Amino acid sequence: MFFSSIFRIDKVDVQGPNTELSKGLNDEVTKYLKSSLAGKNWLFLDTNSLKGRLQKTFTGQEAIMVEKQFPNKLIVKTDEQKSAIVWKTGSKKYIVSINGRVMSELQGDNNTGLAVLTDGSSLPVDVGNKILSRDFVNFAIKVGDYVKAKSLGPEQIYITETTKELLVKTTAGYEIKFNTEETPDAQLRSLQATLDLLVSQNKQATQYIDLRVPGRAFYK
Repeated sequence: MFFSSIFRIDKVDVQGPNTELSKGLNDEVTKYLKSSLAGKNWLFLDTNSLKGRLQKTFTGQEAIMVEKQFPNKLIVKTDEQKSAIVWKTGSKKYIVSINGRVMSELQGDNNTGLAVLTDGSSLPVDVGNKILSRDFVNFAIKVGDYVKAKSLGPEQIYITETTKELLVKTTAGYEIKFNTEETPDAQLRSLQATLDLLVSQNKQATQYIDLRVPGRAFYK
């Protein structure tokens, strides 16, 4: 009876704030069900385990709820996404989620405590649109946290014509150039090694530290 087809999960109801996120959640649930030892058996499905998997994958959500509805339905709900960065384009600023979606326009000079990224091309954006990839947002957050922790500033974090490169203007006046198509961790290690080398030689970068070539660092 426990393995009866009655308890085979054949209805997954995903309720998210937008179509793209709902599809992503649904795809992840499907992968989980296929990989689980319990398979699609409603009785043996561990909702806490599935919830943990989704929370790890979709870290930008304030909350994720997973519940079973007798006899074969699974319901997944999530609310609005967490604020991740401030996106400045032209004279306007916007709150952007971890998934790269514009959540709202930032009014006045409110200090959100979030990293501010400037679009050097000043392209207009609309609230609700996805303007950045999740990987890029995560990259920018890591870089912003590192620069702040090392008291390097930033004076400005910005892009020019593409999100393939991220530029940081430090309070010392030089720029740090990152390649966002590579992982941030390796570039931050190279940056730290370069900064340590400069200190040991009683030198300082005056124009730039360029980390865009994998495994290499250049400075001037």
